[in-house]
Amino acid sequence: MKKNQIGVGMVEVLVALILLAIGVLGYSALQLRAIDAGDEALVKSQSVMLLRGLTESIRVNTQGQGSYPAAVRSYASKNAPSAPKSCLNSTCTPAQMATYDAYLVARAANQIGVVVSMHQCPGVQSVRRQCLFAAWGDTTVSASSYAGCMSTRGVYVANARCVMMEAY
Repeated sequence: MKKNQIGVGMVEVLVALILLAIGVLGYSALQLRAIDAGDEALVKSQSVMLLRGLTESIRVNTQGQGSYPAAVRSYASKNAPSAPKSCLNSTCTPAQMATYDAYLVARAANQIGVVVSMHQCPGVQSVRRQCLFAAWGDTTVSASSYAGCMSTRGVYVANARCVMMEAY
């Protein structure tokens, strides 16, 4: 009877170790997913803060509001212009201030891997409204299109990594 039982304890230990290893692998995968979700939340919140700051600058610069869409789009292109005249310690026109604001936001966004652009809001036919778009990761927005982020009806593209905010 004892000869039939030899090695059974070892098999039980091996089965227990295999089950433990499967549990640890599952926990590791869950931990990686949590880290990715945390990184995504951080980039999204930073993007929203950048867009909010730019919308406040737009609202303050009422005379230069018409200059913002082109200024923001110019920094969303691959051939973005160089740094404009600084408006911190000198007097600027409303258009120069719009260009400077767009540059500051584009530079800050670039540091966190985000591209910012400005277009007419999608899905709004009766009133012309301008919206800001911020995209990161595999999602693209450019000076000419926000299609990687959202449809023309205002519906987010599946799995897009972007945010949209109405500016004015």
